[in-house]
Amino acid sequence: MGGPEPAEVEEDATYLQLRDFTPVIVHRTRARDRGEVLRFVRHLTADSIELRYGSPMREETVAEELLGLATPDPRVSLVMETVTSGPRVVGTAEFVRYRHEPSRAEVAFLIEDDFQGRGAATVLLYELARRARADGVRWFTAFVLRENVAMCDVFVHSGFPYRVVRDGPQWIVELDIGTSKREDDREVPSRTGPAIAPS
Repeated sequence: MGGPEPAEVEEDATYLQLRDFTPVIVHRTRARDRGEVLRFVRHLTADSIELRYGSPMREETVAEELLGLATPDPRVSLVMETVTSGPRVVGTAEFVRYRHEPSRAEVAFLIEDDFQGRGAATVLLYELARRARADGVRWFTAFVLRENVAMCDVFVHSGFPYRVVRDGPQWIVELDIGTSKREDDREVPSRTGPAIAPS
């Protein structure tokens, strides 16, 4: 299927497929990913960055934030790379555990525009949940701008029990990742329409 040979996959990496069978590798961020992550950020639209962070940000600042290498937070940052024509970052995900409640963590995602709608965020969510649960995390919390219906749709169609609360200009989404093994199926559910309509 055009995927990497086993010797090419690092110990930390997980070999997966998107909904359209595009092979991808997901692994934790490394210092040597800096150049590729910056390239990824420079290919994002301003709208994608603003939906993720709530306001415009410099490309270099976004790249450093996504790498998460210099922050004191109890954070796990992942990158998703395509492997068919050389490694290329097309998505990122992270969870940051709450210090006061280590069974909970805040999650966030950023997907290259050309890969949105192809199951990339869902695949990253499953892989992030698998790693988080192994680290003792049971609940994910996401703060999503109300206009980012697509991201809310990913969460509520993930197969995890969820709760959504409106809080001013954003949705607060809570996922119970400790009571579902949906991510083990590696199945990306089809979506027929937005689960939450903007008001």
